[in-house]
Amino acid sequence: MKKTVSYQPLKSALVALDLTEMDDYLIQYAALLNNILPLERIFFVHAAKDLELPVELLEEYPDLVQPLDESIEADIRRKVKQHFNSTDTEINCIIQEGSPIETILKLCKVKGVDLILMGRKKNLRGSGIVSSRIARKCPCSLMLITEDFPLAIQKILLPVDFSSHSGLAAKLGWDVHQETKAELLAVHMYSVPTGYHTTGKSYQEFAEIMKGHAEKAYQKFLAKYEIPDEVPCEFVLTRDGKYSDLTYDFAEQKQVDLIIIGSKGRTSAASVLMGSVSEKLVYLDSHIPVLIVKAKGENMSFLDALLRI
Repeated sequence: MKKTVSYQPLKSALVALDLTEMDDYLIQYAALLNNILPLERIFFVHAAKDLELPVELLEEYPDLVQPLDESIEADIRRKVKQHFNSTDTEINCIIQEGSPIETILKLCKVKGVDLILMGRKKNLRGSGIVSSRIARKCPCSLMLITEDFPLAIQKILLPVDFSSHSGLAAKLGWDVHQETKAELLAVHMYSVPTGYHTTGKSYQEFAEIMKGHAEKAYQKFLAKYEIPDEVPCEFVLTRDGKYSDLTYDFAEQKQVDLIIIGSKGRTSAASVLMGSVSEKLVYLDSHIPVLIVKAKGENMSFLDALLRI
């Protein structure tokens, strides 16, 4: 039996920090999101392989009595306070020793996190946490931003394929639209099947047929997920199947401030892959924030195995 997915508003978020300049941008964007969709809890997390100060350093500087983790936490809390001075959201700072990827994934399970917020560096120093590995394995939605993100959300793009995961993304997009009054635009990429010539139709004729089917499917999609039909959709014909590149090019052309896309998660414990378009958007050199919406918990088989290690 096919498992159904249901929409759940975001209530908690985990912000992955690496103690570089990128942290300032992540904290700022977390505050922006919290103003739009108030969260109940936010976890600001830093994980390092070694939090202990070297013995030689302590011998040379005996006044360094404060444990390193407490020093890091104090610095993070100071930065957070600059943007979260007055909020009803519960703020938590977690400093742990261990692999950043495993720490983030385990905390997502233990804390019931709905959204991970991570940086994707363009020009800043450091490689940052490997967002693609998190994206493949996390049991919740994921948002990626670069240091040059838009300061306001005025236009949102929803790439849709009419799947249930696209439905989750559309519901979240509608929530953001209602709070921000940002323009909401959907896009559907379609193609002509390879055997079209057997029908006696030309390529252009069959392209029109495919577009007509997509237009009807979009109206059914809106009705199913209770999205007002005032949300327009543009239908883009592609010949080469490079949906991710076309999606980003379309987003650039329309000057959107946020891409919200559904993820087709699979439950294989060995390799949990997203839908091809959302996965490839992780790798694109994009300044546009990307929010990949997952059905919460759909990768739990991997995490359950991880927590038993």
